[in-house]
Amino acid sequence: MIQAIAKVRGLSKALVACSYGAAVLTLTWLTQDGHLGDAMFGVLAMMLMAFPLSLAGGSLYGTLQQLIYPTKHDDPTYGVNYPYAWDYVLMAWPGIVLAIVLAVLLAWRRTRTAGRVIGWFLAAAVIVTGVVTIFDDWGPRRPYGWPFLVYGLIMATGLIAVGRTAVEEAAAADV
Repeated sequence: MIQAIAKVRGLSKALVACSYGAAVLTLTWLTQDGHLGDAMFGVLAMMLMAFPLSLAGGSLYGTLQQLIYPTKHDDPTYGVNYPYAWDYVLMAWPGIVLAIVLAVLLAWRRTRTAGRVIGWFLAAAVIVTGVVTIFDDWGPRRPYGWPFLVYGLIMATGLIAVGRTAVEEAAAADV
């Protein structure tokens, strides 16, 4: 299977970036809709999955939220007209930006090594999120960890194919 993916030009890179983006969007949906129990679990999992940018996302969250909804907490109408759809965007943007950066790094030959390192780090973060969710003490959360294991394994398969493609390109360049 890995050889077949490696032979299709660009498929392995798209597979890695899209799987990571799907993991971010799945975690955002599960957190915002309450499937993970409390929002804190999902926020901490997102901080792990989108680590470098999640620190900036967490510090900017309040500022961006005030730009979207400038009503103060002491206003009696606070939360009545709040656009809750923006919470999905505010939570997911660091991971989506990281997925785009990963796709760009994997696409260029000069940055492919850095993209593979970041890709393996992100694949490990997605797999750890799945394992932690599955083996959590709170039972209703457990089935929601399986998609993250699948996304992580798809990312790993794609990264192996990216490595094989890089070896084949290097061999072709030497000839």
